Amino acid sequence: SSHKEELRTAAWNEVGACVVQHRRRGMAAVRCLLGHGFRAQPQRRREVLGGLGRRQVTSLPQIPGVIFTNSEIPEDKLLGQVRSWAASSEALRPPSSSFDLLQVAEVVDGRAMPRAICGLLRTRLHLAEGEEPVRAMAALFYRARDYLNREFWEDQIRRLCDIASEEYLTGGRGVQLMVHHAAPTWALGLEVGDHRLLAELEALTFFGRPLRRPRLGDDVGTGEPELLVGDDVLQAEQQRHLLFHQLGEVRQPSAPSDEVLCGNVRRGSYVLRGQGGEAVCGLRVLGVQPYRLVCGAAWAAEGREAELAHLADRLRSYARRSGCTLVADSRDEGFGKLHQGKRLQNFGFWRKHKPLKVA
Repeated sequence: SSHKEELRTAAWNEVGACVVQHRRRGMAAVRCLLGHGFRAQPQRRREVLGGLGRRQVTSLPQIPGVIFTNSEIPEDKLLGQVRSWAASSEALRPPSSSFDLLQVAEVVDGRAMPRAICGLLRTRLHLAEGEEPVRAMAALFYRARDYLNREFWEDQIRRLCDIASEEYLTGGRGVQLMVHHAAPTWALGLEVGDHRLLAELEALTFFGRPLRRPRLGDDVGTGEPELLVGDDVLQAEQQRHLLFHQLGEVRQPSAPSDEVLCGNVRRGSYVLRGQGGEAVCGLRVLGVQPYRLVCGAAWAAEGREAELAHLADRLRSYARRSGCTLVADSRDEGFGKLHQGKRLQNFGFWRKHKPLKVA
């Protein structure tokens, strides 16, 4: 009996086994997780995102498996695509942002098999009508890599995001944000714990020119789009900030963006002005796809929906694309008026309005 007790103690200290009980597909299961150097000692605070060059954690009692961050994650096809996407984004490129990749792996036959991955962005959130920004942790994406147990590993990676956010936001005011791709049809089911649904994305896509040209106001003239630069950008951001929260650092560009997406279209905000110089409608060019121009933040003054359709069609033509997609929040009443009744006929020859399953 004494010999068995010594063997049991030695095995616990050397292997660092941690028994975690969880439920998978309605059945209770007991799993043995390998943790490097994790021993039967009082739990200490383990920082998930602290010090990228100096790792302080390989596992967490709440999460089955081991956790890799950034350069520790083994390279594969999916990870290469994620890193290429992050490198192409100005908002995610260092040193202007703090973007981290976390991957949960399960030890199977001595190999660390990837089970789930997520991307966390540490930034600041400017609350509407507020002056002082608060810290924010945004989970830009999460994805299960074990497709046979997708629901289980998605739940685990969401729990890891909660743990990292709670640790980062401890000691002050803060907001945790999470983007759900392939969200369920009933998105309110995502409200678990302290999580609350903020937005559901939808898209209005049109191709070609409308059969009937939209009737523009007399004060618009030829209706040429104008790219906002300098003080105009700052003024537009301030007006928008009165109604919406702003994620990320506030920038004050003094010159137009040098990034030409396609044709004569640059990334940024465009407006259509009347003869008095006031903007009657506008939108923001986000990017391009092989056949479509992708825009967001579309708005139009009362009775100026036709001008917005004209602006989107002009930008589509300048970008040399056959179609254009307007992305918006389904709860935005202003955007809802754009595709109701006869107003929808102002957008292209063929058009489709559908949810994006992103919440």
